[in-house]
Amino acid sequence: MQTQYSKWTAAIACALVVLGIARASNSHYAERRRAFFESQEAERKRLGLTDWAQVRAKYPCPEITLCQAARVAPGATGNLAVRGKFISGSKFLLENDDVEVVKENATTTEYHATVRVPSEMGPGYSPLHVFSAISGYEARCPAVYFGGKYEWDFTAQNGWRIKLHSAGDVFPKDGADPVVKYTAEFYRGSESKPFETREFGLDLSGTLYGNSYSGGLTQSASAQGGPEADMQKLMQKLYDPSTSPQERSELAKHLMDMQQQMLKQTQTIQQQQQKEAEFACRTMTFSGNADPVEGQVICGPNGTIKFKGTRHFVGP
Repeated sequence: MQTQYSKWTAAIACALVVLGIARASNSHYAERRRAFFESQEAERKRLGLTDWAQVRAKYPCPEITLCQAARVAPGATGNLAVRGKFISGSKFLLENDDVEVVKENATTTEYHATVRVPSEMGPGYSPLHVFSAISGYEARCPAVYFGGKYEWDFTAQNGWRIKLHSAGDVFPKDGADPVVKYTAEFYRGSESKPFETREFGLDLSGTLYGNSYSGGLTQSASAQGGPEADMQKLMQKLYDPSTSPQERSELAKHLMDMQQQMLKQTQTIQQQQQKEAEFACRTMTFSGNADPVEGQVICGPNGTIKFKGTRHFVGP
């Protein structure tokens, strides 16, 4: 398990939570959230609190100053900690029903919990929602990331084979979108070399309720910079009166070499653009913990290509 620290502000969430509706009314999180709201509404009536300005002043939004996220491998447990300012009686709820809270402890300044994730899970995450007592105002932070390194092997209806390999950090950074980096390789039939390789951002948001993954296929980032800036410097040196004839001759030769390089680079870019137009695959979605995994890739003029396959856990 790894941990990472992040500071959070809750101002925006406070403005929205009163009218907020949980995205899945049949989730355990939504049931507990609804039950808490109903209990606090009853408590406001009992206390005779009808002026929301008064309610907010006395029971303000939670303030999260530190969110120490738990990184948990499948079948393991991890610890999360949140610090801030919380009204006594506030409710702390993890949104992802697949994350089990083994034990927890809350005070007006800290919240600690030990969480467990089932062994058969794919990558996922869960925000922690903190609801103030009486008012129900909310703050949140992405408190749990679970999973590790995975590989997916798919066979598409058109004969393609698609392989996904974990790339870079296996968990998003705190405060970032819940997207894990993967490399997607596309093969034709039994060919051993992929005809196309793309970066694939695996969005974990769908695991909260839909138990599914989605993401965009993008080309690898091209090398930064280019010969243009170097050519400009060469030109300045070439026409500098202080440059000797011998230096000028060498610079002229170097300049011709760079022009040839730029021409080849332009041709390569044109070939890549043509290849991009022919491939035209932009997004991919597939099921989370189904066996077999089923999904589809959207490929522009080629339409929707469905596939099936398997998922393998490689390691934390």
